[in-house]
Amino acid sequence: MAKLNNEIKTGVVVVVAALFLLFMVYKVGGIRVEKGYELSCLFNYVGGLEEKSPVKLAGVNVGEVKKVSHTYVGDETKVLVTLSMDEQAKIREDSKIDISTTGLIGEKYVEISGGSKGIPFVKPGTTLIGKDPFKMEDLVEMGEELAARLDESMQDLQKLMKDADGVIVDNREDIRTTIANLKDSSENFKEFSDDIRRHPWKLLIKGREKKK
Repeated sequence: MAKLNNEIKTGVVVVVAALFLLFMVYKVGGIRVEKGYELSCLFNYVGGLEEKSPVKLAGVNVGEVKKVSHTYVGDETKVLVTLSMDEQAKIREDSKIDISTTGLIGEKYVEISGGSKGIPFVKPGTTLIGKDPFKMEDLVEMGEELAARLDESMQDLQKLMKDADGVIVDNREDIRTTIANLKDSSENFKEFSDDIRRHPWKLLIKGREKKK
């Protein structure tokens, strides 16, 4: 009887240890045990997205990337990303699927956003079209192109300013004469106004002279 009790105790310990070990494997390995469903997304480029990367709906974790593989659509090579989704995560057919990054060079993840009210939810196994992330090479190329355009604009501006300086130098004397004439006219008008203000009867005399 004692021997049987020892065997039972040993069996219980083994079972508990096995369950604990299995739990740790699931916990550490990130294996999902929740009920859920799968979705697929097609991309031309995924920028280093890996399996087990998070899937977020409006910023909240709702799944993970199960598989990243190549596939073919006609003559085009595409990247097929299979998503393992939580059962409660409802994705509408017009939702946007993006590949985002935590921080500037952080972890890649799939971001699901948008979705219009009244649009049906996708069914398990549906394949959606994702939006490709920016390539670093494209960003560098855009920066170089912007710098070239800025340099060209600066050169055009310098040329325009130089031409404007040339016009001013070539016509400096005419400009001075015009300014002087304007100044004289202004002073004459001021003197005339002051004179009329002091002697308004002169307007009557001038009017009579014109009638004669």
